[in-house]
Amino acid sequence: MKRRNVHGFTLVELLVVIAIIGVLVGLLLPAVQAAREAARRMSCGNNIRQVGLAFLNYESAYKKFPPGHGGPAPGGTGQDQNVGVGRVGVNRWSGTLMALPYMEQQQLYTQIFTLPYRPPVGNPINGWLYPWEMGPNGTYLPWRTQVPNLRCPSDPGKMNIDANWGDDGQARTNYTMCYGDTTQNNHIASHPAANRGMFQGRYQRRMAEATDGLAYTAILGEVGTTPSQNLGWGQGKFRIQGGMVVNMGGMDTGTGVLACRNSAQGDRYVGGTPGGHWRGMRWGDGHPSFSGFTTILPPNRASCNAGGGDWDWGIFSASSYHGAGAHVCFGDNNVRFIPNSVDAGDAGRDPPLGQDGLRSNLPTPYGAWGAMGTRDAGDLWDAASIE
Repeated sequence: MKRRNVHGFTLVELLVVIAIIGVLVGLLLPAVQAAREAARRMSCGNNIRQVGLAFLNYESAYKKFPPGHGGPAPGGTGQDQNVGVGRVGVNRWSGTLMALPYMEQQQLYTQIFTLPYRPPVGNPINGWLYPWEMGPNGTYLPWRTQVPNLRCPSDPGKMNIDANWGDDGQARTNYTMCYGDTTQNNHIASHPAANRGMFQGRYQRRMAEATDGLAYTAILGEVGTTPSQNLGWGQGKFRIQGGMVVNMGGMDTGTGVLACRNSAQGDRYVGGTPGGHWRGMRWGDGHPSFSGFTTILPPNRASCNAGGGDWDWGIFSASSYHGAGAHVCFGDNNVRFIPNSVDAGDAGRDPPLGQDGLRSNLPTPYGAWGAMGTRDAGDLWDAASIE
């Protein structure tokens, strides 16, 4: 009777095969991750285009864009429109709220703009709220309702569903309104020309005001939000996606702009006074700390407030988790991915003044990036400047 020799793998052979498989996985994993990020980035660009279309449809219906922030006066029903010529209500409700019906969010829009608001539990809310007010025990649910189109799938940040306070317990947005290339008083409507972008608090811009051309004028830009409020403010933890530094002096000069730029390295702040994780938080708040961006420092650079809180003026930079840049939607609803290396001119020059003054109505000092943010400064840029 013949014996059949059965040959198996030796231990060395098995180790070699495992090592080869490990090498192949190591080579393929970055490619898989890159493919996934490419898909997320494409979805992110599509989302900002849809939000931009909602703003354009609002403009088509009302012949003007919504204000950067406005809304009914807190505690009552008055609009406070007589405080200044051309102004809308005194509240800080974001223009995004006013465009909700054009995002297929009519029900949410009705909840926000109808009084009394009846929460699931507790007493009815009879007065308009500021966007940081959550109602008794956090029962004002519209601020906690996440609109899917306002989120970029590359952003890991999430609302803390257990929180019932202003920032951490509210829904977020990754798509913010363009406030232009000015710094001083770009947070309030103290002057009808304080902002050179398409948006300003309590004023509504008409499409015809974009004399630089809609295809060359940004309306929305991407910002990244903080992954978690629990990151804190320690060295290496406070990051440009979501974070802002405060009390930055000289913000109306090139010295202040440079100081702001130098307060961050990579995606982390390394200097300045930590402020808060505000960028993209409180989706209903139209203050540029939360829902605006400026075209002063390039994408994925620092954001800085001149004062000590989220209410003040300053530099509000675009940012993302894509690494190389951020999405911007223009007035013709064209979306471009603007790289971090975009021509941003000279950060050491004084920022322009939108209101009356020696530096008002001048061409932007911030190159192609600044030109994208201005609606009527006569600036020119072309595709070669963003490649």
